Amino acid sequence: MKIDLKSLISNARRRAARFTTKLKTDRRAAVITATVVIALGVSVYFFIKWINNRIRAENDRVEVRITKLRAPSTDGLTIYLNSSDVRAVAAFKGIRYLATSGGLVALDDGGSVKRRYTTSDGLPENDLVSLAVFRDQLFIGTAASGMISFDGTSFTGYAFVKPKAARVTALVPTKSELFIGTIDGGLFEYDGETFTRRYNATAGADFNKVTSVLPFESRVYIGTLDSGLYIWREAHIERVTTNEGLPSPHVTALTAMPASLSDNGSIAVATDFGVVGLNDKNEVKLVSNRPNVTSLAVSADHLWAGLFSGGVVDLTAEFASRKGSASAGSMLSDAPGLPPNAPAIVYAGEGSLWALTTEGAFVRDEQSAGPGFQSIATGLAANKLLAAGHITGLAFDGAGHLWIGYFDRGVDTVSLETNERLKHIEDDRVREINYLAFDSHDNRLLVATSRGLVIFNSNGNRTELTREQSGLIDNSVTHVSLADLAAPVGAMTNGAASSDGQSRTLVLTTAGGLTEIYEGRPRSLNAFHGLASNHLFASAAIGPRLFVGSNAGLVELDGLRVIRTYKVSNSRLSDEWVTALANVDGTLYIGTNEGGVDALLPTGEWVSFADQVGKFEVSQNAIHFDGERLYVGTGEKGLLVYNVRAHHWTQVSAGLTSQTVIAITSDDQFVYVGTMNGLARIEKRVLG
Repeated sequence: MKIDLKSLISNARRRAARFTTKLKTDRRAAVITATVVIALGVSVYFFIKWINNRIRAENDRVEVRITKLRAPSTDGLTIYLNSSDVRAVAAFKGIRYLATSGGLVALDDGGSVKRRYTTSDGLPENDLVSLAVFRDQLFIGTAASGMISFDGTSFTGYAFVKPKAARVTALVPTKSELFIGTIDGGLFEYDGETFTRRYNATAGADFNKVTSVLPFESRVYIGTLDSGLYIWREAHIERVTTNEGLPSPHVTALTAMPASLSDNGSIAVATDFGVVGLNDKNEVKLVSNRPNVTSLAVSADHLWAGLFSGGVVDLTAEFASRKGSASAGSMLSDAPGLPPNAPAIVYAGEGSLWALTTEGAFVRDEQSAGPGFQSIATGLAANKLLAAGHITGLAFDGAGHLWIGYFDRGVDTVSLETNERLKHIEDDRVREINYLAFDSHDNRLLVATSRGLVIFNSNGNRTELTREQSGLIDNSVTHVSLADLAAPVGAMTNGAASSDGQSRTLVLTTAGGLTEIYEGRPRSLNAFHGLASNHLFASAAIGPRLFVGSNAGLVELDGLRVIRTYKVSNSRLSDEWVTALANVDGTLYIGTNEGGVDALLPTGEWVSFADQVGKFEVSQNAIHFDGERLYVGTGEKGLLVYNVRAHHWTQVSAGLTSQTVIAITSDDQFVYVGTMNGLARIEKRVLG
């Protein structure tokens, strides 16, 4: 066989050429594919980065609702406030102002009260905590309603919507901006036109609860309630915690260190467990191990501290005395003239040192030879009708006197006809009040406290019922009512006893279960006996049946036997946390923690009022019926009034001492509304 060598070589060359061409094509395709993949990856990367930047920008965006505040109609409304708790002082347009628990107080040249601004003048609330002058405006921080500005004539409100913040704790002005520290939204800045969050948006600034702010040289120091000290420096965040030497993560105050203590650092940092100095390298040195320091101020080259336990102390003199310096140690550290045991905030300005206490404001000239303070605006403390602001119980006694229970200050008996406080009772047993009720049959006042039930008779004598002495299931009594559990359905109205006083049972709901006292004998039950929960908040009787509100549903009892528990899953109950109950002619009105108000009819049918008034928080035991209207106290919507005959709801909020209504009672002419910050009296005629 003859082989054509030339053909073979030619074919081999053609195959090699085709292979080379294919290889080049494949390589070109691979390169193109790789290029496309890389380009796609880069595009995806930059798209994700763009999305993240947009999300971050959206998260960092500040939205503030600005409202011109106007005085509401006060027809038929009278408010009673405790203004003796002073929190801040500032001079604005030649007038000195005090931020107090009872509004903004303007002083005259002699230091007396010239005028008081309250919710009646348009303020969103009366509980004010901080002041600062910036851009020809007086800025005011509130306890729960954001920030306010005042131009000397009118008020403007600033509500932080995004991110949401309401509790303004610190206002610190510089030449270019106002720092706004909040306990629920972190740190904001305001230049007079725009709100920003530059510092809170810095990487590592994961704080939210700001207690104090100090711009110092090129840094910004930010104290927090729970996570120590943050320092903004050259566009990045540094942090100092207990690991670096802070006595506690709870920072209460910041100030520049006086020269007398400069060896301890340039910044003084107060915590609830002591005060330290901080230098430029963030090194910590102890200045004082005094606990519970509320504030710091520098006056006459001395570092002063306000104390939660009462009074102020000169930390410079204390430090020098500890180091053995006789000259400095001879400086007195005590402060005569201040009320004993009254928590104090110390402030220095315009050559004066101020001590702002829960019992008024006091001042001394920093050049004074003695350490004593002089009282300012003495009427704030001397003429106060209310012992405190946080009211948790209201009831009238048989003499027509109003009893007022406080969150942590016992009870007052007052006469609103003469605006006179008749008696204040506060001791180890009568302090934290949960509820007040009057027993008209035996003419006695029932006081439910966190330490038992205290009963005052008409002669002022008292009886104490406790777990140890009287067999209560728990000392933390949340509610007390009187029930005639043998009466027919409808004989009870809002927990009052039947007219003949027979078979009357004292019903106590507590944090540990239920106690009924009949003819002096206690009988108790808890979750072991079938209650939905041990945490009970309210009770109401309808004939022989007793209804009890818990944090796990509405419980119905017959005697001491649980016969039914209403929950969201097996009924039309709006929320299983039942906070308040009232019996109105056999219909049970039910207040809940988040679902608003429901009604359980005698027929067993349920009625929800959510379509009419929405869903909201009903404050604990803040439902009261006066025979015509049902009054409901809410967590943030003020007072709701329901005419049970006309089936009509009315909201009352403008001018109230606070939008958080906690206690309600009434007489023939007025309804009395106890709030988080004071008392309001409303004429029933204006309710329609």
